Amino acid sequence: MKIVVIGGSGLIGTRLVNMLRMRGHEVVAASPTSGVNTLSGEGLSEALKGASVVVDVSNPYSFEDLIALNFFETSTRNLLSYEATAGVGHHVALSVVGMERLPEYGYFRAKLLQERLIKASSIPYSIIRATQFFEFIGRIADEASEGSTVRLSSALIQPMAADDVAGALAKASEGLPVNGIVEIAGPEQFHLDDLVRRDLAAVKDPRTVISDPHAPYFGGVLSERTLVPDNDALLSETRFDSWLRQQANQFPNKRLQALAGTSHREHLPGSSRSMAALAILMACILATTGSLIAQAKAEETITPLLTNDLAGVAGKEVLMYTVDFPPGFSSPIHRHNAQVSVYVLEGSVVMQVRGGKEVTLGPGQTFYEGPNDIHVVSRNASSTKPAKFLVSLIHQKGIPLVIPAK
Repeated sequence: MKIVVIGGSGLIGTRLVNMLRMRGHEVVAASPTSGVNTLSGEGLSEALKGASVVVDVSNPYSFEDLIALNFFETSTRNLLSYEATAGVGHHVALSVVGMERLPEYGYFRAKLLQERLIKASSIPYSIIRATQFFEFIGRIADEASEGSTVRLSSALIQPMAADDVAGALAKASEGLPVNGIVEIAGPEQFHLDDLVRRDLAAVKDPRTVISDPHAPYFGGVLSERTLVPDNDALLSETRFDSWLRQQANQFPNKRLQALAGTSHREHLPGSSRSMAALAILMACILATTGSLIAQAKAEETITPLLTNDLAGVAGKEVLMYTVDFPPGFSSPIHRHNAQVSVYVLEGSVVMQVRGGKEVTLGPGQTFYEGPNDIHVVSRNASSTKPAKFLVSLIHQKGIPLVIPAK
């Protein structure tokens, strides 16, 4: 069966694509880097040709209210229209548990609009509402941070692993449309403040979590059960402690895990904090295993050039720096929580995001990757000559800039 995964290069999409391929399906991992753009419609006709199922796990580059609303309205309308023309028989969409209970959060309002559009279309559908991911806990902490403290409600939360979310989507895509909503959640409930406290402790993050019943959660105030599902939710298997052990095994250097995974960076004022975070995080991106940061400093040079607030867009900033790759250098697989543009200055570099083609770039050539793209190849094309490139990023303040990936 041919299944098209929209957002196939992101956190959930990559896992889902791999699972479906292992089960013998023909899978298209659709994203702008593979030539499929749901906002413009580019590449949709070709991608959907002969498809039985479309699974939409895509997200906008920013969760800012208007950007999210425009993305979900435009992309969902386009996608459903092209699906109808192609004769797609099942539309599966990933959504979020509890959205209607937190209307203050613009991203949730945008997702609710997406659900309404799906329900009103002629395409049989299944909407899978998931609770928050374990992988998202660090961002919750960052959003709630004030200096060295994190203020959070003690409301209940029932998070789950991204692998389990992908597994539930794979099962839904192989089944019949339910023409309704299915809720999925983790096997355990926690108080939000306690969960974040445990997550920070696991990565040696020194911030203190303070319980505050009035603390905002992405702009809204939580009641006790805002974030938890109804009693008939399907429960996954992975428990939080098991997930923490998996993360520790994957990233044995705890400081790297704290910096590159989900946790907050050094608390420095203004642009100094951004520059310091940038230098450290880029070292993590370009490092190999072992004594990662020390090796990175010995092997490549990161030169920050500027950091500035993005005019007219609250909470966004622009970063720019140069990267010098020594001969033969290659960085590990990773993704950025940013829009990234690369301009080659000297030598040649090889770049590739998952689902896209490997390209070799020379001076004057450019490369782009989105916030959900997995950067699988980033290396110097030459084993004898250095390479240098300019990098510009647009990202949300307080959100991790880089996450190691498989």
